[in-house]
Amino acid sequence: MNVTDRPAISVEGLQNIVENAVNGLKIYNLLKNSIEMGVFDVLSKEMTCNQLSEKLEIEPLLTYYLLEILVKLELVEKVGEFYRNTTTSKIFLNSQSDYKRIDCILSMEEPVNLWNNLDRTLKGKISKKDENFFPYIIQVLAEDCLSGELQDTVELVGDYPEFKSAKTLLDLAGGHGMYPIAFSQINPQLQCYVFDLPDVLVETQKYIEKYNSRVRTIPGNFYTDGLGSTYDIIFSSYNPGGKNPNIAEKVYNSLNMGGLFINKQYFPENGLNSLGDLLDNMEWNFTNFEKSNKGSKRFTFKNDLQFKKYLSFLEDLGFSIIDVHLIDHVNTSFGTKSQDKMIIAKKVR
Repeated sequence: MNVTDRPAISVEGLQNIVENAVNGLKIYNLLKNSIEMGVFDVLSKEMTCNQLSEKLEIEPLLTYYLLEILVKLELVEKVGEFYRNTTTSKIFLNSQSDYKRIDCILSMEEPVNLWNNLDRTLKGKISKKDENFFPYIIQVLAEDCLSGELQDTVELVGDYPEFKSAKTLLDLAGGHGMYPIAFSQINPQLQCYVFDLPDVLVETQKYIEKYNSRVRTIPGNFYTDGLGSTYDIIFSSYNPGGKNPNIAEKVYNSLNMGGLFINKQYFPENGLNSLGDLLDNMEWNFTNFEKSNKGSKRFTFKNDLQFKKYLSFLEDLGFSIIDVHLIDHVNTSFGTKSQDKMIIAKKVR
């Protein structure tokens, strides 16, 4: 080899890939640690660099660079020598905000750590989890939906005359229970229930009490147990049985005639093969939900039906498909971006 010979292509393309990836990791760690140190709580009032350094016991020079980076990210604004939160940080990064996304951001540390140990994962040493959501995950999901998706969902559902006249609603595998809490707020005549595993309902009850709601809970496993009664509306959002034909039949049998089945799920379109999709599908397989038979692609489980087949199955059961709403939102819990569909189906026979 003659060292004066140039390679066939420029190294710039590869270097850009590496630098973008590493810078993303740097920014995540900076943001995560800023949250954990309380930077965005302290900067609810303007402070100088030295004041923040003393308050949080951080090296002054590193404090300066931390603040300047947050300014570049438009999470902090600088006026003269003073720094303070931008509107984004006030709403989403201050721990006292009703719309904080702190747990959502911190929850991403676990998958980041799995990526950092990719050699172990690729050799089959996969981290396994039971599908019983830990209390922290319930908090993350509740926080996530409050950032816009819950409000969009409730506005759509609230316009249906069947919702306005309904007396009972069941949230199937409802987890945090934020949806029935919201539904009962816009329709005070509606008695809402959350059906989920007993351990999950311990967390559900905390949200019911927090919002002083009339929502009630029903313990059970929807794979093996009945749903407790018949209802005017059954609502489902991203639960593992959301595309399962057996669960759909159970829902049909538990709905009153003329009742609505409102099912919000991730239905991946055929041919999705972007870099983001591939990364999310790979990450989905880092963990295993042992009891719910998780599938090989994100948001999929054993016996799931694809979108068109699922609609046909509902119609064969005796549902009429009234509407399908597209929901495109950020989902920090299970990947970066989701293209979801909310099916509104009415029991007609």
